[in-house]
Amino acid sequence: MGFKNVLGDPCLFKRVLPDGQVIMACTYVDDVTFACSSQDSADWFMRALRERFVIEEGEGKAIDFLLGMAIDQDLEKGTVSINMETLITRLAEGILTKEELERSKSVDTPMLVTPLQKLSERIVPKDKFDYLSVVGSLLHISNCVRMDIALAVGILARHAATPGPAHVTAAKRVLQYLYHTRSLGITYTRSTTDQNVPTIYEAASHPLDNGKNRLQVFCDSDYAADISRRSLMGMVVMLNGGPISWLSTLGKTVCTSTAEAEVSAAVAAAKEAVHLKRMLIDLDIMDESSPILIAEDNAACIAQCEAGLRHVRNAKHYEVRLRFLQQLVVDGEIQFQYCPTDHMVADYLTKPLDATKFLYFRERTMVHP
Repeated sequence: MGFKNVLGDPCLFKRVLPDGQVIMACTYVDDVTFACSSQDSADWFMRALRERFVIEEGEGKAIDFLLGMAIDQDLEKGTVSINMETLITRLAEGILTKEELERSKSVDTPMLVTPLQKLSERIVPKDKFDYLSVVGSLLHISNCVRMDIALAVGILARHAATPGPAHVTAAKRVLQYLYHTRSLGITYTRSTTDQNVPTIYEAASHPLDNGKNRLQVFCDSDYAADISRRSLMGMVVMLNGGPISWLSTLGKTVCTSTAEAEVSAAVAAAKEAVHLKRMLIDLDIMDESSPILIAEDNAACIAQCEAGLRHVRNAKHYEVRLRFLQQLVVDGEIQFQYCPTDHMVADYLTKPLDATKFLYFRERTMVHP
C-alpha cells in the first residue's frame, strides 16, 4: 500500500498521501491501530484494507480499548487518556478476599520501605498462591500504564522462584494499591506551541524545561541498594505531558561509587532517548538538531560526561560506558542538566519511598481521570 516502516520500530508504518495527509499504522500480532490527519484519509485506509481482508463494518472507529487499556480521546481538547481500571478490578477481585479489598482503601503505596528477604527454597506452594502468575499480570500492567508499580513489581520478580509468606503479602499489597487507585492513568496533551513538555508541573512546565525539548528524560540510581550490592536504576521519558517510556531495574554489575551507578543509569536512559528521538525524527515530529535533555542529580556524573572525549582516571574501570555518553554529548545528541533530587521523578523508580514523597512524584507523572 506504499507504507514504509520507521527505522526505530519495524511495526510502525507511515505513509504521506499525494494531498499531504498522513497515515500512521501500528501493528501488533493481528491488531492494527492507526492514526490519520483527517476522516477522508481514515476512510481511504479502511477501503484499502477491505480490498484484501474481511473487516466488519464497525471496525476502524475511534479506539477505546486495547490490550487491557481503556483509551479516551478528546480531539477538541487535544488529550489522550489511558488507564487499566477494568483489568485491575478483575484481577484484584479474583485474587483478594472481600476483607482485603476493603482494607485496600488505606493502602497509599505499592510497597513498604522494609526490604524483602531472599529465601533459599519455596515456602508457599503454587496451589495455595500462584505467585508467578500474579507477578506476570502485574508486569503487564506496569509495562503498559502503571509506572508507579514498576519498582515493586521488579522487586517481586526477583523472588519468583522462592516466594514465602512475606512475598505473598507484598504481592497482595501491590494488588490492594492498584485496586485503591484503579482509575489512575496517563494523559497526553496536544501542544499548542513549540513546547512539548510535562504540563503537570507548576507554571505548566518542569523547572528544567527550556522550551525546545521534545523529550525530557529523568534518570536516577540508588547506589548499592540490593543485598548483592548492585544498584537500582530508574529512568522515565516524558512527552506531551506524560511518560512514554520508563525503566526500573537492578544493575547487572556492582558499582564502586555513586558516580559509576549514576553513569550506568544515564547510559540506559540515553540509549532509550536516542532511540525515541530517531523515531520522532522519522515521523517528522522532532527536529534532528535539538539535543535531548537528560536530568541528572549527581554532579560528578555530569562532570565526567561533559568532560569531552578524554580519559577520566577514576573512571577507568567503566570507561566504555562513560565514553558512550561523552560521545553523545560531543555530537550534540544529548545534554545533561542538573536536577535537584526533590524534582527527580525517576527517584521513585529506584527505591521504596515514604507515602509523602511517593505521592509527590506520582502526581507528576500520572493523573486521575
